[in-house]
Amino acid sequence: MLTPMDIHNKDFKRSFRGYNEDEIDDFLDKVVNDYEKLFRENDRLKEELTRAKKDNEQYQQLEQNLKDTLLVAQKTAEEVTSNARKNAEETRDNTAKECANKLQEAEMKAEKIMDDAKNKVQAIVAEYDRLVREKNAFLRKIRVTLESELAVIDETMKQIPDPEKEEREKNARGTQAEALQKAVSEHQAVPYEAKELAEDDKQEG
Repeated sequence: MLTPMDIHNKDFKRSFRGYNEDEIDDFLDKVVNDYEKLFRENDRLKEELTRAKKDNEQYQQLEQNLKDTLLVAQKTAEEVTSNARKNAEETRDNTAKECANKLQEAEMKAEKIMDDAKNKVQAIVAEYDRLVREKNAFLRKIRVTLESELAVIDETMKQIPDPEKEEREKNARGTQAEALQKAVSEHQAVPYEAKELAEDDKQEG
């Protein structure tokens, strides 16, 4: 990719009836200034994109951590429920009289633990949903910003003159002018030849 210094140090060969050197230098100075602005803006956008990618990786890591936490919470709830039921069965086997009370107490404890675990899972899911929404909003904001910056760059590039296009149009105009001049010359030569033939016929008569 060209740098502003490459454009500034570009040396053109001289030829007979070439372009005005001062005009070329002035134009190249303008091109260097505009190109340097675009060059810096491109570096800035690259840095923003790098930061966005880094933030996205952090969100992905946080998302994975939340998933792992959710799995651990679910496994813990299952283990606690399993232990509570086992304790209830052991208590029921000890005495018939205490079985009902112990079973009821164990079931109440298990229900409470299940409710607590369910609340924790719901809280984790809600936090996960919030982070996903924030992540999506952040990425949409970054995309809008990048699209806006790219539109400004495209519009700026459209406004930069195209010397090659101007040279082609100038050559095309020159070719058309030469063709018109040739046609006029041929048209003027025809009456002149007809006049000479008429004078020759008159002399012979």
